[in-house]
Amino acid sequence: MSAFFQVYREYLPEWWPRLLEAARVTAELSTLGFVLALLLAALLVAMARSRSPALRLASNAVVQFVRAVPLLALLLALYFGLPSFGLTLSGYWAGILGLGLQGAAYVAEVFRGGLDSVHRGQREAALAAGLTPRQVFTAVVLPQALRVMLPPLVNCYVSLLKDSSLCALIATDELMLAARAMSSEYFLPLHIFVLVGLFYFAIAFPLSMVSRLLGRRLSRGRRAMGTT
Repeated sequence: MSAFFQVYREYLPEWWPRLLEAARVTAELSTLGFVLALLLAALLVAMARSRSPALRLASNAVVQFVRAVPLLALLLALYFGLPSFGLTLSGYWAGILGLGLQGAAYVAEVFRGGLDSVHRGQREAALAAGLTPRQVFTAVVLPQALRVMLPPLVNCYVSLLKDSSLCALIATDELMLAARAMSSEYFLPLHIFVLVGLFYFAIAFPLSMVSRLLGRRLSRGRRAMGTT
């Protein structure tokens, strides 16, 4: 066991800067992908709640299709398929786009569930009180829906963070690709991948705890509102 940790004492000064840089890229991929997912999900929900049957059908079709396609297949299609149409993306931007598209299908369901959790009677009462539809949404519906949406949104981000490891297969310089390169260079794959696993744990575990804490606190708030 002491020999195992001796490797870290010997090589960690060399590994640490490279892994930190790769972790920065991983954080950028997951964060930008999640921001894109939020924007696309908002558009999908707006389409799903529109009065146009064609828009509702298109929104549902996109969500079902993207959820059925594996993320790896989506990433490979974007990275290797788009050049056939004259659009070439780097692995970095193909990864962000793929993560955003995949995440949007799940975030859209979170948005839909959060909005549907607000009772229709509250909307009708607010409209009867003289509020405009936009005011009803921003002042009545959205604040209550956010209480339902925040915990699963954090979970969606954590899932996106872990899924970003697949971007290594389209030549994106994130943690997994850096780990593979270092394993080939140092011939110490176990030590390197254990360290990379700890990097993911250090990022994902606190966020999972935040999600759990938010869920507990917000559920207490909903129960308190229900008893008043």
